[in-house]
Amino acid sequence: MSHTKPSPTLSRRKQMVIGIGLSLVSICFVLFLLELGVRLLPPPYEAATGQLFACQPALGWTGRPNFAGEFENDIFQQTLQFNSLGMHDTEHSPTKPADTFRILMLGDSFVHAVQVDEAATAHQLVEDKLNQMELPTGDSVEVISGGVTNWGTNQQLIFYREQGRQLAPDVVLLMVYLGNDLLDNLPGNVLTIDGVNCYAPYFAVCGDALNPDPLPYAPGLSASPHDCSAGKRTITTLLGRLYQYSRLYQQIEPLIVASKPRRQFGQEYDSPFSALYLPNDEVELEEAWQVTLATITQLRDEVEADGSHFAVALISPEIAVRLATLSPAEQQIFLRDNPTFAEAQADRPNVRLAHFFDEQAIPFLDLTPPMVEHLRTDGTPLYITGEWHWTEEGNRVAAEALAAWLEETAFQVSRKR
Repeated sequence: MSHTKPSPTLSRRKQMVIGIGLSLVSICFVLFLLELGVRLLPPPYEAATGQLFACQPALGWTGRPNFAGEFENDIFQQTLQFNSLGMHDTEHSPTKPADTFRILMLGDSFVHAVQVDEAATAHQLVEDKLNQMELPTGDSVEVISGGVTNWGTNQQLIFYREQGRQLAPDVVLLMVYLGNDLLDNLPGNVLTIDGVNCYAPYFAVCGDALNPDPLPYAPGLSASPHDCSAGKRTITTLLGRLYQYSRLYQQIEPLIVASKPRRQFGQEYDSPFSALYLPNDEVELEEAWQVTLATITQLRDEVEADGSHFAVALISPEIAVRLATLSPAEQQIFLRDNPTFAEAQADRPNVRLAHFFDEQAIPFLDLTPPMVEHLRTDGTPLYITGEWHWTEEGNRVAAEALAAWLEETAFQVSRKR
């Protein structure tokens, strides 16, 4: 009887496979123990941060649903009540009531407006003013807030998909803040909540169009608004999802960020948005423009596909509004004291967006002119000094301009049934 001796090559291969398998099991076991262990540690950042917000995987974060309490910082104190969506707004029925014209206002902290009472927010004042007018539809008007602090246009698009369209708005009004929306649309937009950094998802522009599927942000992985290859998107998605649920990954994230900071524009200025107003050829700035305009176009297309009307309002930073009120002599003094801005154009981003909206046939309102006119005739501050969001007067002036404009534009379209 003959016996076949095992091949030495086969035995070595088997031993190698077994060795690799045991190594992987050991590594996974060690990582599992580390994951359990770090859950006993305090979070990597100050645990009391972000009490108004909650991390949310699809959006990065939202307002904390049904938050009720006092919010205080070094500049203001405010009693707040959020609704079940985490918005600084009253509760709205998921089903649109009969004979109601709904406007969904998407935005960031200017729409969230935690600096003032809910009754003094721009969205609530627009609703009040429109209901005092005789409108062509004859309906009552409901203005719904869809804005959260630090949200970019990317998160506003995702919110519309997940929550906004279910409210059956007749009009979706996108409030674009030139102070940070472009920067917030680049990969790495973040908010620290309960001691952990929560990252916004981001979109990539592939060719001339937006890839409509958002990517979760993975700290440490090189991220770009041109992440289009299937392999890169798969790895990004896996690591991004891992970060959202792994306490170990979250715990070492500060070390990762310190060694691999986010790509941004305008870092040589005190305020990055200054880059929008000066001649600037930074690659990151042009990427921010590309992804922002593509995201607005995508949002417009999805809103109109749902049978709703889409419009945009532009909000300028306080300094851009203030500069527009200066006389020529005062402008010379400002430029003497701030020579970096000698080539600044106070409406540079506004003009670029106006051309884009005209090309795309998107109705828009620039809120800068009514703000400037108010400051020239009244002088009551419209922005909170040092915090740079709207005061009650700023919300009121914005609401008056928006209500008058919406009466002339939005109510000329048929109400969605």
